[in-house]
Amino acid sequence: MYFLISLFQHYQNFQGHSARLKHWISTGLALLALGLTLHFTHLMPLNKQLYSFSYTCVTSGAAALVFSALYSLVDIMEWKHMFLPLKWIGMNAMLVYVMGAEGILAGFFNGWYYRHPRNTLINWIKEHVFVQVWHSRRVGVLMYVIFAEILFWGLVTGVCHRFKIYWKL
Repeated sequence: MYFLISLFQHYQNFQGHSARLKHWISTGLALLALGLTLHFTHLMPLNKQLYSFSYTCVTSGAAALVFSALYSLVDIMEWKHMFLPLKWIGMNAMLVYVMGAEGILAGFFNGWYYRHPRNTLINWIKEHVFVQVWHSRRVGVLMYVIFAEILFWGLVTGVCHRFKIYWKL
């Protein structure tokens, strides 16, 4: 979190897109290289459960690179309309977290099944539309999350935004 806050502080200090991007990309690559070096030299392996220093460096470096890519696409190339679903998800993040990330809506849909608890609508979509098409469970589940979950929540939060419905604390 501190890393992202420092990115936003530097966003204000650096004038011009190229100076910002150079700083963010170089910092991201340095953190990524440091984390991967620590992991592959077995000095400090990546460990999410303990949030090791190498894990923090790798995830922070990757976040900086993704942030730089999104900054380039949205602010420099001005592809704002393509990323509107992500904006809507951010504006209604509580709804997505409670209903999506905690699995409440999926649990509701999975409560309705045909003959066996594994025969749910969500499992059928995941298996037949994504896993069988990509011929890989890992790639199929990744595509399901990207295209079904994120697109679904982008549309739901877009409708909520249209009617000015927001969940707030």
